[in-house]
Amino acid sequence: MRNTNLYFGLSAAPTMAFLNHTAQTLQLTTGGFNNPVPKGVNFITNGGLKVTVVANNPGTVAASQRFGSGYGTVTAGDVVDITKACTIHATSGLITIATAGEFGHTISTSGAENDFTVTGLKPFATGHGIVYNSSKLVGVAISGAATTALNFVDCGGAEHTADTVTITQGSNNKQKDFIAALMDVVADDNKVSGLVVVRDDMRDISLANHANPATAVA
Repeated sequence: MRNTNLYFGLSAAPTMAFLNHTAQTLQLTTGGFNNPVPKGVNFITNGGLKVTVVANNPGTVAASQRFGSGYGTVTAGDVVDITKACTIHATSGLITIATAGEFGHTISTSGAENDFTVTGLKPFATGHGIVYNSSKLVGVAISGAATTALNFVDCGGAEHTADTVTITQGSNNKQKDFIAALMDVVADDNKVSGLVVVRDDMRDISLANHANPATAVA
């Protein structure tokens, strides 16, 4: 068995909606987004989350949503990614939306027109993900109509203490396809090298060299 590291993203992407919003800032909370909230002023710059807004009333006057030239033509109903306009506080989870520059965005003075969504893109908290070396894989078992249990020697890390990872596929009775693809990864040096994403719920990425990829992991 080759020396491959297998990554499992165990948490779905955290999201928080700000509907009918009346401020140029978005305050992430432990109850609304994630506990804890992300930390570090570079979290957004490093691709940790994205911020989108619904263009309910784009325009050029105060009673409309104003978008910088970098967004091109914005029409009513568009969902616009304004992440480039956003910065985050080092510890509090407060996101500030810049108004200046080609990717600036200014909210409408009519709060009912400002609907934002913040979505996490990368793991940052306990339990979001775990990596096992393929040498620690000691058994694979069909555990349900569309699930496969991967049994690992306990990695002993603080991030996640379980030694069984359960993969769910989109179709029943297709576990053999998944198991064969996984064995290709851990046993064949010609298939892949480095870190392998087996399933990442946050980014919706799955081991893709077979016809029935995973849809969830726990």
